[in-house]
Amino acid sequence: MTPAVEVKNLTHYYLKGTENQVAAVNNINLCVEKGETLGIIGHTGSGKSTLIAHFNGLLKPDKGEVIVDGVNIFENKQTLRQSRFKVGLCFQYPEYQLFEETVYKDIAFGPSNMKLPREEIERRVLTAAEMAGVKKENLEKSPFDLSGGEKRRAAIAGVMSMEPQVLVLDEPAAGLDPAGRRDLINMIKNYRTATGCTVIIVSHSMEDIASVADRVCVLNKAEIAMLGTPKEVYSRDEELRAMGLNVPEITKIFLMLKNRGFNVPEDVFTVDEAVAAFREFAKGGVKK
Repeated sequence: MTPAVEVKNLTHYYLKGTENQVAAVNNINLCVEKGETLGIIGHTGSGKSTLIAHFNGLLKPDKGEVIVDGVNIFENKQTLRQSRFKVGLCFQYPEYQLFEETVYKDIAFGPSNMKLPREEIERRVLTAAEMAGVKKENLEKSPFDLSGGEKRRAAIAGVMSMEPQVLVLDEPAAGLDPAGRRDLINMIKNYRTATGCTVIIVSHSMEDIASVADRVCVLNKAEIAMLGTPKEVYSRDEELRAMGLNVPEITKIFLMLKNRGFNVPEDVFTVDEAVAAFREFAKGGVKK
């Protein structure tokens, strides 16, 4: 099967040609399969946002290739334009990108640029709004009359309405309270299930990534340091800490319990997994 997104030997420099030139991403090779959810983590400045900005051509590599659905997106102007419809990119704090008179018009902006018929635009707007949890009564409101969480959902719906093959989200839950984070992560899961879309999520939250990702890519100093399932990556606790990262707090608790002799699993990365593990322990788990 042709990968959804593939990057080969990707390098991008900032301040190129100056004495302060630095590689923001350096010789990255990455293959994202169709239908999977890939989580990308790394400390600030590791290259996460720079990497994903290449996926639909917002940044052009200084070296290497970006291939979407088997096509090099920089082959010509047409392939570059098509990549922007195939790969929907939602930046951190996307609510700051809202600008139309109504929420409906904001969600419709992308499909309108695709020159779709009015009926198809309306279908996409209503479908995306429902998937993102945007209430129907809010569609005719000004986006600036919405709460922060509602604005976030409206902005994400605007990307979903383009029905991209790949949905890329940069820190989608940034600034939300724990309940808001859970709701947003569940919304992303439901969207992936309903559409079969490939999803790429950048996040500082190790728990958010563990709860949604099939694989995790760890960036460090502009290069890929680890790539594997959450269990494979999170088991390398000492290496992650050396990169300025930490396993989820709930994982630390279970590791502490394990070290104290309790018969509990070590590969617990989310609150839901912790609840399930404690229930099993309560059924018959005893201290060794």
